[in-house]
Amino acid sequence: MADRSDTRRVRRWIGLAVLLVIVGTAWVVIPRLGAGARSPVVIVLLCGVAILVMKLVERQVHKWFQRWAEKQAARTPPPNKPR
Repeated sequence: MADRSDTRRVRRWIGLAVLLVIVGTAWVVIPRLGAGARSPVVIVLLCGVAILVMKLVERQVHKWFQRWAEKQAARTPPPNKPR
């Protein structure tokens, strides 16, 4: 069974690969925006990238709020039980 550090390492490499694909796509698409800003392909690509970025941000914010709630729960003592 792989331990957590191996899993994190694999996730980082996958994240790096995805980032490189996005940067490569942007490298190709951005120069073409000036020439054909109304091209349907460009509009679809930009919408797709925007959705992916939105989902990534949503996921990270959700994780942050979860960690924050866990910290708050650890600080607060459990309520007293009624007798």
